[in-house]
Amino acid sequence: MHILPVKPNQLANYGPHQYLCSTPGSRPAKIRHFSISRVSLAPGRLVSLVLLFVLGFAPLFTATVAIAQQSQTIASIRVIGNRRIPKETILARLFTHEGDAYDPISIERDFNSLWNTGYFINLRIEREDSEKGIILDVFVKEKPTIREINYKGLNSVSQSDVLDRFKKEKVPLSVESQFDEAKILRATTVLKDILSEHGHQFAVVKVDVKDIPPASVQVNFNIKEGPTVKVGNIKFVGNQHLSGLILRRAMKNLKPIGIPYSLIFEDIFPQTYDASKLEEDTERVRLAYRDKGYANAAIEEPRTQIRDEGGLNWFTFRPNKGKRIDILMPVEEGARYRLGSITFTGNKAVTNSKALRATFALKDGDWFNATLLQKGIENLKKAYGQLGYVNFGVIPKPIYDDQKKTVTLDLDIDEGKPFYVSRIEFQGNTITRDKVIRRELMLDEGSVYNSQLWEYSLLRLNQLEYFEPLKVEQDSEAHQDAEAGTVDLLLKVKEKGKNSIGLNGGVSGLTGAFLGVNYQTNNFLGLGETLSLQGNLGNVARTFVFGFTQPYLRNRPLNLGFQLFSSKQDFNAATSPPKPCT
Repeated sequence: MHILPVKPNQLANYGPHQYLCSTPGSRPAKIRHFSISRVSLAPGRLVSLVLLFVLGFAPLFTATVAIAQQSQTIASIRVIGNRRIPKETILARLFTHEGDAYDPISIERDFNSLWNTGYFINLRIEREDSEKGIILDVFVKEKPTIREINYKGLNSVSQSDVLDRFKKEKVPLSVESQFDEAKILRATTVLKDILSEHGHQFAVVKVDVKDIPPASVQVNFNIKEGPTVKVGNIKFVGNQHLSGLILRRAMKNLKPIGIPYSLIFEDIFPQTYDASKLEEDTERVRLAYRDKGYANAAIEEPRTQIRDEGGLNWFTFRPNKGKRIDILMPVEEGARYRLGSITFTGNKAVTNSKALRATFALKDGDWFNATLLQKGIENLKKAYGQLGYVNFGVIPKPIYDDQKKTVTLDLDIDEGKPFYVSRIEFQGNTITRDKVIRRELMLDEGSVYNSQLWEYSLLRLNQLEYFEPLKVEQDSEAHQDAEAGTVDLLLKVKEKGKNSIGLNGGVSGLTGAFLGVNYQTNNFLGLGETLSLQGNLGNVARTFVFGFTQPYLRNRPLNLGFQLFSSKQDFNAATSPPKPCT
């Protein structure tokens, strides 16, 4: 069968064949081709032909209908063009099977099902009529496999750093994966971001794809990093009460490197410019104003200007090469405010406002300080967390008095409801028993959930040194049941081997040659017990030591231990040389 290429919305007559196809570079196009012949007859002859058909050809018409029904059955489905993807995998994606009745709507659904897999760059389904029925030919062209990825011209960062960043940004580009232009574009964008963070703002990345027969490609990233861009002068406009030096010290990412708080050597080495970190430093400058009482201080969009570095290098005495970006930050300081008072609304469980106010270190009448207020809100959240209010929330509402230059802070509290511990489960403790972990916890099932006690529990487990260091955010999960008001805690641990085995030996002038071995563990059989064994064997002396410690006696925090030892020395006078007589 000869297949001709088609374009979307192009109708053509290719005889008795019908097919659906996709065209490269466009969305899947579904085109159906068929032909119908038409004959014109006179009215009189038409009546005669009808009577003749009814009288003589009615049985023949019945047989023809039966044959036509048989011809509308799917006789076979053939897959053509697949190399890497098995035929069974492709057939499993089809809703149409051999023996089913031919349905154009079902064929269209099969086409969309295969195309949406993303495995193919070209797809076509053809119909061929035969004596046994309809034959469906599924023509596929698979996406090529990436055999090799090269980064040409990459000098400022290592290839491992690029791969780690791809993993972090979830870029699915790797060797032996399918080639996809969308993945390549995504990888190019991330690669430019990495180079920009390392001072190459004008880096150019071009992608070269080479075919490797029969169905593979080689992807080459041709990189021109360009000049390294450093931070030039950092200036501020509108700062009347805070000097530029103080504001530059508030920056963290882009300020020059030098000796802190020295007038001459504070700005020695310029930082590499990173546009993504400029926004963070802008917010730090604004926070520096808010910590000094300027509650309404605002920093406009920083203005940057690039220039050639110029001048001579103090170390090489050669002209400096590279680019510099000067930063100008417009500042609107506003008025300076003092803290009027802090009020609380919505606090139903804790009605003692003085107790709530004690969580804030900032006193009434002090200059407004955003950092201290934020720490006070965090302390307030921890205090409610000790009472089981996991979903505690607070919305600060500042009220400004421009005449008195004061700020009254109204904290709208949403306490939620207290939660109780339903279950505490452990994961990853392949050696240590559950009861050993559970006895170190300061929370029990059925008690009020206390976030601070849970943190203390993890600290106690870290002191045992049975596991890798545990952190609340990384190694524990709290699953809430809002309707029941319960919390299920899951602690993920990773065992750390604490068994030590040593071998020693030597020669002594007193005891002669000796050989020793020792073994010690602080988690014997996963029960948290300490066991130590030591033995030394020599020509003259031998020593054996056995020690055992139980940290919890009968499930009570009573430490009980003992040590057994045996030491023997054999100085046989008969074997000693005789002393001369006097």
